[in-house]
Amino acid sequence: MDETPTPAPTALPARMPEPRPEPAPEPTPEVRVRVERRPPWAGWLIWLVPVIAVVVGLWLGAKAWLDRGPVITVSFLGAEGLEAGKTKVRYKDVDIGTVSAIRLTPDHARVEVTAELKKFAGIDSMLVADSRFWIVRPQVSVSGVSGLGTLLSGPYIGLDIGRSSQARRSFVGLEVPPIVTAGVAGRRFKLKATTMGSVSIGSPLYFRRVPVGAVVAADLDADGGAVTFTVFVNAPYDRFVSQRSRFWHASGVDISLGADGIGIHTQSLASIIGGGIAFQDTSVGGRPGESEATADAVFTLYPDRALALKQPDLEGHDYLALFSSSVRGLQVGAPVEFRGLSIGDVTAIDIENRPDAANPEPRIAVRIRVYPGRLPTLPSTRRAKPLSERETLDLMIRKGFRAQLRNGNLLTGQLYVALDYFARAPAAQVDWRRDPPLFPTVPGSLDSFQDALAGITDKIARLPLDQVAQDLRATLAAAQAALAHTDALVQQLGGELAPEARATLVDARRALAGLDRTLDSVDHLVQPGAPLSAQAGATLGEVSEAAKSLRALADYLERHPETLLRGKPEDRR
Repeated sequence: MDETPTPAPTALPARMPEPRPEPAPEPTPEVRVRVERRPPWAGWLIWLVPVIAVVVGLWLGAKAWLDRGPVITVSFLGAEGLEAGKTKVRYKDVDIGTVSAIRLTPDHARVEVTAELKKFAGIDSMLVADSRFWIVRPQVSVSGVSGLGTLLSGPYIGLDIGRSSQARRSFVGLEVPPIVTAGVAGRRFKLKATTMGSVSIGSPLYFRRVPVGAVVAADLDADGGAVTFTVFVNAPYDRFVSQRSRFWHASGVDISLGADGIGIHTQSLASIIGGGIAFQDTSVGGRPGESEATADAVFTLYPDRALALKQPDLEGHDYLALFSSSVRGLQVGAPVEFRGLSIGDVTAIDIENRPDAANPEPRIAVRIRVYPGRLPTLPSTRRAKPLSERETLDLMIRKGFRAQLRNGNLLTGQLYVALDYFARAPAAQVDWRRDPPLFPTVPGSLDSFQDALAGITDKIARLPLDQVAQDLRATLAAAQAALAHTDALVQQLGGELAPEARATLVDARRALAGLDRTLDSVDHLVQPGAPLSAQAGATLGEVSEAAKSLRALADYLERHPETLLRGKPEDRR
């Protein structure tokens, strides 16, 4: 059943408040306006502070712009260790700037480093066309250890001031620090060499085994025919470089094997490791400072000391000597001697392609240069009549003056050319029609010994041993017949002979019997297959084999002279 809710009782209205009486209106105050007059500049005081701030800022900016040093760019192949805002630019270990930016070049081939330098007096004169920049890092080289301070502080960019008058702001940095920087006293010289050898940039330069400089540059000539080294000699040692100075490679250990024996030369441990160059003045009686070489003077760099210090001979004559034997062991530069006195050297070795009837096989052509000034027998070319020299040499040739190959050293197998008199030399003469003139020769001593031994072997082989055996056999048969006839005669005479004759016949019989036994022995020895014949044949065979072995030994020693020291290769296994 639905229940209808009972409505709530209605509330009675509240009692209305009684109205209050309104207060009496107050009197309106009287407003009085007083106008005060200010100075005309009083309104600008509020803008004074910002104006001063702007002026100070402009002044500081202008001062910073005016005090800013030059900005340079240096390109390197790499920028390992460089940091923008941190890496310094230094000259003589003094900070003169800071790297501000590092970026790649448009072709991505190099790294371009931008540096802001400090402004100080003379900074512009330091940035010229030939100024050099490089990155200083720890480095260990033959010349020493450098850049150890960068292990803690990091790498920095070094500067070397050039001498040019042309200003520049963009540079190509060096990948290798320079050996000599500006301000080091000394002079530079140029050296020409056929090969670079063991010399490199930084290799030391020696004078009487004292290090006095270094190699600062090495370049191949434009035509590729030579290598040009630039060396720097520190002061005061540069005064020892004169116009007659000789330079040579002093790299490593110089071991030479020649006709004069084994030679070993070295300068120092540094030159053994990294190579080097040495020089010496060839002036006689000169004092330091006399005939000094000028800066950038050009010298020849010789391969060794012996060649460098060899006195030059201005009067040399070239001759051609032809040899039929092997010239193994003969080298270009080998000496030409006259009874132990060096009078020239070998300049070329080639094959003669002009065989003739006397020498159908090609011979070895050895070109020699003889210096008459070293040989008193030959006149000098300073004489007024140049034909007298030819006549004198022809006279010497008629007396047996010849060229011969000789062994200068049994250990090394090196050969040299000897000029000497040979009494049994066949008649010959100099062929002045050829250029150079053809000098007559004789076989070498070893060749003569081989020929003589071969001649003895041939003579022994040609002995008529068979005919000798036949003659001995015929003599034995005749002796036997005579003995039989004597025996028959003795029997016929019987007792008719005197006792003395009988005794004589008995002695004759005994002698014939002994002769018969001797002939039997000889026949037994010389008959085919007998011991004497076999021994004689064996002896001749051994002599022939000995000759062949000697020839083979000589040929092998000519090809492998080092076996005298180290033995055959198969024996060293």
